Amino acid sequence: MNLSKYLPFQYISVVWRRFALFFIALFAVVSLQHFIAEPSLSASNVISSNTSSAIATASVQNGDQLIAQSSDSTTVNYDSLTEEQKALADKILLFAGTFGLVAYIFTSFCLMKIADKLKIPNSWLSWIPIAQIWVMVRAAGKPGWWVILFLIPLVNFVIGLIVFFSIPTSLNKSSLYGLLLFVPILGVFLYFGLLAFT
Repeated sequence: MNLSKYLPFQYISVVWRRFALFFIALFAVVSLQHFIAEPSLSASNVISSNTSSAIATASVQNGDQLIAQSSDSTTVNYDSLTEEQKALADKILLFAGTFGLVAYIFTSFCLMKIADKLKIPNSWLSWIPIAQIWVMVRAAGKPGWWVILFLIPLVNFVIGLIVFFSIPTSLNKSSLYGLLLFVPILGVFLYFGLLAFT
């Protein structure tokens, strides 16, 4: 029995990559749910306690002078938190740091693969934070001096959109891949993953 006419083997690698990206997205969502606070530590309780402490004024009689706390100070020190709030803050910081590190490693690796596909010299520069902008600009087919435009506030947003929508066209894909960046949390993973591995 010949299975090759029933199973198109040329598409198995694409399907496998899409399953891998799906499981990466699923892992990110499940791990995000793990760090959701318990009902006793809901955000409304924290906000109401912070606003009530900020609005309340502390008065101290010092002779004839009345000293009051400013009602517009809303800063909260880490030391003033309860043990439960400190544990929650530590979990949030740990998750944010881990997620940031995973996102940086994944995007740098994918950017290096994209640069290798486009035969951009020194693709290893995608691992260096500022130098990876140069790799993205070259992958978009733009001149290298566009890196300077990324350092100008507000201009960098427009140039970034141009670059991110131009990279897929350099890979002979639709520029609409750039819309994946607007998907919350997983958009960066989908954008770079699909461009690097498909």
